[in-house]
Amino acid sequence: MYAASADAVNDKYPNALHALSHLLGKSIELALKAYLRNSGCLPKELKKLGHDLGALYARAQEFGLDYTGSRNFVLRVSGANYQARLFAYPQEGTMTIILPRRLREMADELIKYSFIAIKGQAGFEEHKNEPGLTIQSEYPEDLNASAWAMSRLSRSVATK
Repeated sequence: MYAASADAVNDKYPNALHALSHLLGKSIELALKAYLRNSGCLPKELKKLGHDLGALYARAQEFGLDYTGSRNFVLRVSGANYQARLFAYPQEGTMTIILPRRLREMADELIKYSFIAIKGQAGFEEHKNEPGLTIQSEYPEDLNASAWAMSRLSRSVATK
């Protein structure tokens, strides 16, 4: 439902970088933890892995999740900010980010993989069009993360 929530936020506020990144990071974390729990990891181990998307991904590979360079890059880069809770508690400074469109694609990939591992292909086929199991929003290829903070007056002055 975090991925479905991100789709709803994206429809209304496509430049809400921190909110979208937080929601999508949470959906990735929960998809990986569901896959790991289904694979036999105990809740105590999942708690120890915490919010570290890179560590969750590494552990999931031990249970059969394929390694891809792209997946590793996205989860390591985004995971560093997510684990430090920078999307929930932003600080002034510079951070390397993965755009929400790519995060949503990654969440979609991992949610589907986990769902199929847990419920089977037939279960997935039955629910594949449900919110969260399919991307239901058009994410921009690029965004101005500060645009959401501009007031209407500021935007109208800036465009004149």
